[in-house]
Amino acid sequence: MNHGFIKLQRSPETWELLKDKNAFTLLTVIALRARRTDEFNCHNLRSGEALLGDHTRYGLTEGEYRGAKRRLERWGLASFTRTTRGTVARLLDAGIYDINEVPPEQTGDEPKTNEERPDDERITPNKKEKKEKKEKKYPADSDESRLAQLLLEVIVERKPDFRRPTPARWAVEIDRMLRLDGRTPARIEAVIRWCQTDEFWQNNILSTFALRKHFDRLELEMARHPPHESLADRLAHLEQEETL
Repeated sequence: MNHGFIKLQRSPETWELLKDKNAFTLLTVIALRARRTDEFNCHNLRSGEALLGDHTRYGLTEGEYRGAKRRLERWGLASFTRTTRGTVARLLDAGIYDINEVPPEQTGDEPKTNEERPDDERITPNKKEKKEKKEKKYPADSDESRLAQLLLEVIVERKPDFRRPTPARWAVEIDRMLRLDGRTPARIEAVIRWCQTDEFWQNNILSTFALRKHFDRLELEMARHPPHESLADRLAHLEQEETL
């Protein structure tokens, strides 16, 4: 049984989803049931995953349940996998619900939080700084915007009616990958292109939030299953090498 709390974000995505009561109900159930850590559990669920039960317990008919699942997948909010244990749902975006996932334990080398600082060292950001941080913009030619747009483009190639995200929200996750996680633009681009050709991951990485969350696992999988070079690409390489 999961304890703790979840946060309902006051975001444009939330107001949009409220218009679809069945999809909102199902996403709420997933957020409430989702694991907060990767610790061992009898269903072998990972953080952000939930095992769904009988849809009638959520007040949905079978048709309403299937329709809600399709819409959450189409909007890049959740994915669903049928298993012998039942249907496993995975949250893909924190734009609506923050499930309060437990972060890794801090080490002694990590910077102290504001609460851990002595009273005379505490940082008190002013309202202007908070507003500037919230409204941070990324130029169209920046790595943040370019890579966020790349992920959207390769998804739209497979699904033209994919629900368009808020550009700044996707770009900020790329920014965090570059600044906080130490990823390089070339690595991020390679993983984006690979995951959208992989039969499993292409339907699970439908936002930059999911890309950041699973980046290490994606790189490991990519090393095991390198992308196959198409015939056209192979011919182009041979022409460049003047061996054709």
